[in-house]
Amino acid sequence: MAKVSESRRLVYDILLELEKDPVKADAVIRGELDKHAYMERRDRAFIKRLAEGCIERRISLDHIIGQFSKTPVDKIKIPIKIILRMGIYQIMYMDGVPDAAACNEAVSLCAARGFSGLKGFVNGVLRNVAREKEHIAWPKDPAGYLSTYYSVPRDIVEMFLKDYGEERAKTILEGIMAERPVTVRIREGFDEKELLKSWEEQGIVFRKSPYLERVYSLLESDGLKNMAGYEEGAFYAQDVSAMLAVLAAAPGKDDKLADVCAAPGGKSIMAADLAGKVFAMDVSQARLKLMEENIGRLKPDNIEFSCGDATKPVFEEESMDVVIADVPCSGLGVMGRKADIRYRFDKKKEAELTKLQTAIAEQALKYVKPGGRFIYSTCTINRAENEDIRERLLAGGELESLDIYELIPSALRRESAREGYIQLLPGEPAGSDIVDGFFIAAFRRKGG
Repeated sequence: MAKVSESRRLVYDILLELEKDPVKADAVIRGELDKHAYMERRDRAFIKRLAEGCIERRISLDHIIGQFSKTPVDKIKIPIKIILRMGIYQIMYMDGVPDAAACNEAVSLCAARGFSGLKGFVNGVLRNVAREKEHIAWPKDPAGYLSTYYSVPRDIVEMFLKDYGEERAKTILEGIMAERPVTVRIREGFDEKELLKSWEEQGIVFRKSPYLERVYSLLESDGLKNMAGYEEGAFYAQDVSAMLAVLAAAPGKDDKLADVCAAPGGKSIMAADLAGKVFAMDVSQARLKLMEENIGRLKPDNIEFSCGDATKPVFEEESMDVVIADVPCSGLGVMGRKADIRYRFDKKKEAELTKLQTAIAEQALKYVKPGGRFIYSTCTINRAENEDIRERLLAGGELESLDIYELIPSALRRESAREGYIQLLPGEPAGSDIVDGFFIAAFRRKGG
């Protein structure tokens, strides 16, 4: 049997499994990395980068295959298509891998998986790509180019073009495709300097966030579970944009706060550090199990969580000082972290989704005391799920906008925050500390 590196063999197996069910990409990749925790950090990082990259860049990769293969892409056997995608991704997007190594490993993988008769085909396609990689032909029309070059389905690109215009759509797509490290927040009550010193001793490379205190981007690590302070609950992973939803709610030490779509619990846990009592709820038992695990590790003593349908009554009306409704959404703002989301988006289901979001928001609003604060948020960048629903909630007459300008870090502020909402976009502001796309609308319930 031809020799092939273990890391590439694992990536091939991951991608073959995901051909059957791409929705499970994040869980499958994480599961394989956990199973192979014995491997060197560099090899595990390679596996993660190549597996996620082949999912993320699938449209681009298949476009390139189509230029250099005489066999139409849809006629190529799936195992061979996977091997070609892996090889092309290394050639086009991984500067640390020599082109010759990418070609040779693909040929070896082809033989190792029982396709020796197609070694010449794979080798020919990849060597042609390596020779011509500076001269790939991309579509000329704006939607076609952006969709193919940035590997995002055309209907999403067309929506971005409509909502934001060509230049900002390009900025968003560049932000989505940029590498982004995991972001962690060190909790109050833990010695920040001591924890950072321990991380340095472990060889972890990190960078302080320019936006929030006690927040760091992890540039190199062996996984969260292996970091000093993890078991003690000293920190948790969450993007800055999601943290802002809690900061915009501005919970006080005597406040009762409800988080109605809470799992896996990042916002509830942050809120627990600020509020008096947090009531967390989610409809998914599986996601609540993750939340239970997080709460078990972090040990906040002021959270109660339960399973419930956010569109139906759960809490007593007008019983909460603050309510956060981070509703289910299309997730387009986190495509940079979850590459498979782009392939699940269905424009035809938009009306059904916005109906659900509105129903959750309207039910959640009933829990807010007169004079209390209400946060509607999503991790998407689709106007129909964000600004349109904000306007609908205001039109109901029970709410007024809440100025959150001073609650947003200066580098992320938008004038719209004075009117009670902010749309964070990947790629804005430009730089190395890219935040997820996130929408936050803050309201005060009239009366009180």
